Amino acid sequence: MKKHLLTFIFVITGCAFAEAQIAPENHSIIIKPIFGTHINNDQGHLFQDQITGFDAAYFKEISQNSDKWIGFSGAKSYGIGFIFRNLSNLKGTKDASANAFGQIYSLVAQMDFQLFKVGKAKFNFTPGVGLGYTNKYYYNNTKNRFLGSPVNETIKADLGIELPMSKYTDLMMGFGFLHVSNGGATIPNGGLNTGNIYVGLKLNNPKTLTAERKSTYTTLQRNSIELNAGLGARGVFANRNKSLYKSGLYAGYNFYLNDMMTLKAGADAVYYYTVFDPDNYGQTFQNYGTSYDKWRTGISIGADLNLWRITVAAQIGKYIHYNRLMDKANWYWTFGPTFNITPHIGLQAKTYMHFAQADFVNWGVVYRF
Repeated sequence: MKKHLLTFIFVITGCAFAEAQIAPENHSIIIKPIFGTHINNDQGHLFQDQITGFDAAYFKEISQNSDKWIGFSGAKSYGIGFIFRNLSNLKGTKDASANAFGQIYSLVAQMDFQLFKVGKAKFNFTPGVGLGYTNKYYYNNTKNRFLGSPVNETIKADLGIELPMSKYTDLMMGFGFLHVSNGGATIPNGGLNTGNIYVGLKLNNPKTLTAERKSTYTTLQRNSIELNAGLGARGVFANRNKSLYKSGLYAGYNFYLNDMMTLKAGADAVYYYTVFDPDNYGQTFQNYGTSYDKWRTGISIGADLNLWRITVAAQIGKYIHYNRLMDKANWYWTFGPTFNITPHIGLQAKTYMHFAQADFVNWGVVYRF
């Protein structure tokens, strides 16, 4: 729970910090009833089980601000959203988990980007990340192998159309995606992917804008060397009280493109405090992350997306050395947010992934020079 709370604090703190420095004037309230289903294609009943719920959000506008990244990205507003999903109709037949799901309640930080505009119709992309609670999970209902803990990371994204109906009301419709998982902190935890359609309303409070404003924080505006190090853990199957610890290390070079985008390439290393022991299989097995050696290493490329003091990074890599149990784990990828204390120093939560499965979340420090 503490690990996922830290991710949420990164995002919320960034938004709160930005709000203190960029004082937008216009705000809105959004309500979206949703109808959806799970989209875990390896769990059976793809697009068949019904999910109902709603999204509610409060947004503040930033499009009047003069920060370069706002112009580059098409960012229009940011805010806080509440998510409710009723999962009680999910069957999940491959895991014999019919009716093993309950409800999900989540709080997420969101940002709204305008992709393009046709006439009065706005086409928007709205991602969000935060923290959620579910009342049914593996350790209080062992048929539910999708969710291994009551508190989980929540990642969502909406793609939709916004049509003005009056000065104060817009009609919204589109498609949404929601991912819920604890990042491997407790096992089993297959994670749950859901998709939905929505039709909702945006209630506006438009005001005459004052002079342009600008944040006092800017990203590091040059190429740089980046180092980061941290500590994380993966759970042991059906044992919520035991964790297998690892440390993630990274060294690389950042190629500055603009205030919003940085390309990067570097080397990754993961140190295992507990390696795989065939004679103690159940207590040392870590799925695709199972290693016979203390170290695994690889090289990776990717990019940073810089939004105020929040940097969202993603990289894909190829292993150079990995004495692994599962041969097909030749590649890996990483993603996660960094809260930048200064342009040089940040706090990071990086998730190491194999295919669609989280290996572990590495909680650490980033230094750029």
